[in-house]
Amino acid sequence: MKTLLIYDNSGTIWVNIAGNYALPDGLPCIEAEIPAGYYAKSVDTGTKKPVLAEFPKSETDQRLDELEAQIAALTGTEEE
Repeated sequence: MKTLLIYDNSGTIWVNIAGNYALPDGLPCIEAEIPAGYYAKSVDTGTKKPVLAEFPKSETDQRLDELEAQIAALTGTEEE
């Protein structure tokens, strides 16, 4: 999703806006495409690119992954 990131000289993001926005004049900002499942945790001020991190999985999603792995092991369909 296209997102506006307004940041300071250290790369700390102060404003993160997706959807409708106007580009600010005089503030350091970038427009970035943030993939689903990720968020921008800062901006690399040298390259002017977002530093992305993956959202942590919930306990339910973690348990689901474990159960799917157990089922695959029991049925012999585990990925190699």
